Amino acid sequence: MVPKVVQDAGYTAVGLGVLAVQQLQVRRRETRARLAAHTHAARETVSSVGGIVTATAQPVVAQLDRLPRLPGPLGSVVETGRARLQDAVRN
Repeated sequence: MVPKVVQDAGYTAVGLGVLAVQQLQVRRRETRARLAAHTHAARETVSSVGGIVTATAQPVVAQLDRLPRLPGPLGSVVETGRARLQDAVRN
């Protein structure tokens, strides 16, 4: 037979292990909830900044569309920039 002291120590060790696992689960849930809140706030911030950037860029795209097409390398650079800006505004 196992002495009572050893048996009690075993039960205590198992109990402490169970408490540790439960504490980890609680902290994991709390961390997940905090992370979800931060993620939601970050998405809202990105969305609002994206709206501001789009609203600011649209008049620039409109002005670029009204400019005459330039020949040569300079025209190529302006066209590339205009196309990239329009893609960014659409996305």
